[in-house]
Amino acid sequence: MNKPVAIVLHGPSGVGKDTVIDRLRERIDIHRPTSTTSRPPRPGEHDGKHYHFVSSEDFLDMVERHEFLERALVYGDLKGLERAEMERCLAMGKDIIIRTDIQGARRWRELLEGAIFVFLTAEDEETLRKRLENRDTEDGESLERRWSVLEEELADIPNNDYVLVNRRDQVEETVDELIRIVDRERKNPARQPLRLRTGSA
Repeated sequence: MNKPVAIVLHGPSGVGKDTVIDRLRERIDIHRPTSTTSRPPRPGEHDGKHYHFVSSEDFLDMVERHEFLERALVYGDLKGLERAEMERCLAMGKDIIIRTDIQGARRWRELLEGAIFVFLTAEDEETLRKRLENRDTEDGESLERRWSVLEEELADIPNNDYVLVNRRDQVEETVDELIRIVDRERKNPARQPLRLRTGSA
């Protein structure tokens, strides 16, 4: 019997996580829990789809009420995933994909039994830097913050179940491999069933 899969996808900024997830969800039935952030929407982003956008004050009020499973200060912005959002996704019994960063990945290793961790990267560090610079969504200060954590993110590679290289202009091939990972893990008899541990961030 196949078991629902939870993929925790993370990797450096500019590697294409959102693009890969969007294309994956066009091709298979997999749910993405919506995170909450204190940063304003970027062009093309919509509240409730890409993130739940709230003020810093509202975010901190939610922290006081212990509403988050995991949260972090990421490049100067507060981000987190609410327990209620994750519980709703698990209750649906569907495959799940969680997009996060290095801090979030560490937290999810503690929180979610049976999850599969996939590190998404580019061909090399130079390519990562060029992709982020060409994204036109970051100012100089923001770029510097992202460079400062790059080595820490790359050092986490051995802690993951799979590593995917998202090569330039080959996103479909990346999605093909991610679909194979989902199929493989659905049928993996050794994988623990998904279970959310207690506790809030």
